[in-house]
Amino acid sequence: MAVKNPKNKGNEFERKVAKMLSDWAGVKFMRTPSSGAIHNFKDKRVVSDIVAPLSIGNFPFSIECKNVECSWELSALLEGTSQTINKHWQQCSDDAAREELIPLLVFTKNFREVYAIMDFAVWLTFPSEWVVSIPSLVLTKIWEYPLIVFKLQTFLEKVSIDNLMSMYSLQSAVQSNDNME
Repeated sequence: MAVKNPKNKGNEFERKVAKMLSDWAGVKFMRTPSSGAIHNFKDKRVVSDIVAPLSIGNFPFSIECKNVECSWELSALLEGTSQTINKHWQQCSDDAAREELIPLLVFTKNFREVYAIMDFAVWLTFPSEWVVSIPSLVLTKIWEYPLIVFKLQTFLEKVSIDNLMSMYSLQSAVQSNDNME
């Protein structure tokens, strides 16, 4: 069996994630030109691997996609021993911070489901009916603050794009009002 080119493998995974998000939202999510390697400072959507369409408004997440065979084992996640995971989360967090977006690391390995990692504090801002309906695992040793891992498909099945965007529009409005006082 031939070994797949890692760049092609990554590009294929980004297309898969963009399709999952497009099917979920009913609008076309796309891979970022040059796979996130370029940064257009006038458009914060191009900071990561997946670009949300302008038609849905200010999508709150910066999505970094990783399809690697090493270091995604449960023991490495629980023990915080994988330098690869730490490196990927650092990249995802740094990209998101530059544009004041929420980091979302989406990952898989061959013949496995697609998972996502986000900051546990963000997870706790979601309505309780979302949180209790999505099986998840809190990771405490991977980073200096807890992260949560969950199946991306389950999240997309339980949370509509409209509900997600409404939640973040409401939070932005409250934060704007708080800053004005």
